[in-house]
Amino acid sequence: MQFVCLHVHHEVVVAHLQIRYADGRSQEQAIPHGAHVLGRDPMCGILLDDPSASRRHAMLRCDDGQCVIQDLGSKNGTLVNEQRIQVHELSHMDLVSIGSVEVRFLDERQAADRFSTVVVADDTTSAAASFRSPQISLELSQRRLQMIYDLSERLTKLRDRQILLEDAMDICFDMLRFERGAVGLRKVNGRGVDWPIVRNLRAATGELTVSRSILGRAMDHGERAVITDSGGQKVDPTVSMVQHGIRSAMCVPLEHEKNVLGVIYGDRTSTGTTYSKEDVDFLAAIARQVSIGLINARLMEEQKQKLEYEAELAVAREIQQILFPRTLPQRENLAIAALNEPGRGVSGDYYDVITLDDGRIGFLIADVTGEGVAASLLMSNLQGAVRLTMSQSDDLSELLTEWNRLLYDNTDASKFVTCFAAIVDPDANKMRLALAGHPPPYGIYHETGEVRPFKAEPWLPLGIVEDAGYQTAEFDLTQGPVTIFGYTDGVYEAMSADDELFGEDRMIDVLHECIGDDPNGVIRRMRKAVSAHSHGAPQSDDLTMMALRVGPQTQTQTATV
Repeated sequence: MQFVCLHVHHEVVVAHLQIRYADGRSQEQAIPHGAHVLGRDPMCGILLDDPSASRRHAMLRCDDGQCVIQDLGSKNGTLVNEQRIQVHELSHMDLVSIGSVEVRFLDERQAADRFSTVVVADDTTSAAASFRSPQISLELSQRRLQMIYDLSERLTKLRDRQILLEDAMDICFDMLRFERGAVGLRKVNGRGVDWPIVRNLRAATGELTVSRSILGRAMDHGERAVITDSGGQKVDPTVSMVQHGIRSAMCVPLEHEKNVLGVIYGDRTSTGTTYSKEDVDFLAAIARQVSIGLINARLMEEQKQKLEYEAELAVAREIQQILFPRTLPQRENLAIAALNEPGRGVSGDYYDVITLDDGRIGFLIADVTGEGVAASLLMSNLQGAVRLTMSQSDDLSELLTEWNRLLYDNTDASKFVTCFAAIVDPDANKMRLALAGHPPPYGIYHETGEVRPFKAEPWLPLGIVEDAGYQTAEFDLTQGPVTIFGYTDGVYEAMSADDELFGEDRMIDVLHECIGDDPNGVIRRMRKAVSAHSHGAPQSDDLTMMALRVGPQTQTQTATV
């Protein structure tokens, strides 16, 4: 038999702090009477090893049966139960947030004496342990069934995990007369058990001992166990139940959908009464309700994180929208429209339009590998480089080479950007174009009814190789009004509910329908066609389009779609 032994450090304290860091680290600290400063400074009585905490962040003062926390003018502020405070009297189980550090306040007047160290020792299983398979149904009296019904809402409602487990332990001590007890939860990586709740009703010193075999059979096989003093049985006296002072004990799994989340353990050391099979079944029934509560607590935390993430995405999207052109040039011989729709809140696609000093228009569309925040950050870096350099040079080959070197030096090989960049002269009806792994834009020739791509050498995407070179092609736009349609792969790779691609052929068919449309009409018609193809299927990628019309605008019309 192996024992988990939880030792008590004998110290007169008024409170404990459970400190949890964002990276998963945790610590516990006893708080005696007096004043204690929390912060990053090594001289602080309660050292918080996290950059989000100020050097002297807050002060905790415990005197005359009260514990008060005061913010010391910290940069990020101090929150108690998600409310910003200056001075606040703490209550048992209050959650104090200091930057990204969470500090749970445990008042010793309301919490049982706590254990701080877990030591594992080996033992052999005594014959006094009786195991029951999880397949054996629970046998409870009518009275205890009614108790379970009454406790169901209390143990399954949405609330903080630590409060739930404290409440569950209260119930076990009240109804099953635990003298010592603990709740163990399987670690996130599945290896080992954490003990967030450990109590000793009778003493401030001693050991709480859990047999490894008992624990293992509960965790690995979902078995529930009743353990009684073996009396005269021949077991190793150094580790026997008598040696550890255990008269009777129970251990049951916390299960949800055949997954064991942890265990509830309790024992008696001073009374002559022992636990029965119905007692362990009653504890197992309580454990089932606690398991539901744990899942609900996990869902509540996931929902909270989801809402926080969505709020951050909304802010990021607002910031990103500022990076796109606020207005697009509109002239007698030039009109532009553009659309960007992110696939995951923020976009890895990028478009820009820049008016050069001589009146020519520089424009581009880029597509960063991936979606979401990481792609949008890389897009923002490219946008800064484009705005800085395109207004100073009209050499597209040189510009793409410079952007490529910037991305190569600042990203790993898995991140790259496809891009087309062009400069159009609406007075001379000419366009120069360079491609970096991006599909070429299409031309809609309104006089002839033709739709064809502007063919140019595609070359490599930006950021893949250090010394990539790029070439520029020049095109004549004198064949009447011409609309240049640029796009990212979110257009032709849009999926239907049957997993069918929208495809380039459909895109070309829609462009033929756009003969006579102004740029806004082209964008609207293409967007409607993609939406109709998707039939409500989720947008799998960022979607970006740009339509730039060169030539007289008076004969055009806006498409009604």
